[in-house]
Amino acid sequence: MNRQSLRNTSPCRILLVEDNPELAEVTAEFIRLEGAEVRIAQSGQQALEIAEAFGPEIVLCDMRLPDMAGLDVLQALRSRESGKDALLVIYSALSEFDLRLLKRTVDESTVDVFLSKPINVESLNMLLTRRQGFRRRA
Repeated sequence: MNRQSLRNTSPCRILLVEDNPELAEVTAEFIRLEGAEVRIAQSGQQALEIAEAFGPEIVLCDMRLPDMAGLDVLQALRSRESGKDALLVIYSALSEFDLRLLKRTVDESTVDVFLSKPINVESLNMLLTRRQGFRRRA
């Protein structure tokens, strides 16, 4: 999927959960330039509140937040109507190797994708492509 094809469809709604304000703004702007609609949450509680109104299709969630662990945020979202069909992504500064180790310990029903920071065009396109036909199995 390229920038032009993304813009020919309705914008994908992405919730970015990142407690570093500068990193959140830079990442959100990058995603917006690719044609998606982005909302930023700087805490787990704020993410849960925004998700209710925004209905994200993709949630990019940092591992460490000031009030909750990222895994707890995604688990809470998965149990709610606003997140049950969303593509839930752990978005972390951990290395690819460490993310693979983490993936082995996490319930597959909680996290769909593990992604290292910073996001790039290839990883964003992978998420958007995966999201196109994604529906959570009940």
